Amino acid sequence: MSERARPWVLWWGAGAVVLSLLDAIVRLARVAYEGVAHGMRSGWQLVFTLVRTVVIVYGEGYRAVGSVLAPRMAARLVHLSREGGFAARALAPMHALSLFDTPPRRLVSAWVLLVGIVTVVLIVRKLPQPWRGSVDLGVVLALSWGAVAIVRECARAGRDGGRGDPELAAWS
Repeated sequence: MSERARPWVLWWGAGAVVLSLLDAIVRLARVAYEGVAHGMRSGWQLVFTLVRTVVIVYGEGYRAVGSVLAPRMAARLVHLSREGGFAARALAPMHALSLFDTPPRRLVSAWVLLVGIVTVVLIVRKLPQPWRGSVDLGVVLALSWGAVAIVRECARAGRDGGRGDPELAAWS
């Protein structure tokens, strides 16, 4: 039985994820600036930075978050705002990221992705400048693109009442 939608669930889930991204953007922007502005000493470093930035912004920002994660998050949050119980709604940010209450294959891939991201972060933190700043520049831009995409998709879903089945959206 479908209940009426609760908009706070959509904005709590999306807002918490976006705030987490904004926190990372602010912290990494300082490191990226330091590495790029003060550490670039060769043409190879500049070429690496430009190529790496384009690849990560396109691959992670546009393709992964903007085209896949954001629409799925919006669909899952709209569905949760209508159908979910209180505990699931309280954990809306984790629900939005498919960290529970999702088919087994997606559940495993979401958790593996999360562990993979944490592992990459720990490795990149050990890189010396300007290489760390070079990598972090791409991450900052990709996360910025992703945050905007999440806000856009969730606003659209809130206005239109959601699009499609939350489990069939994008990654299957």
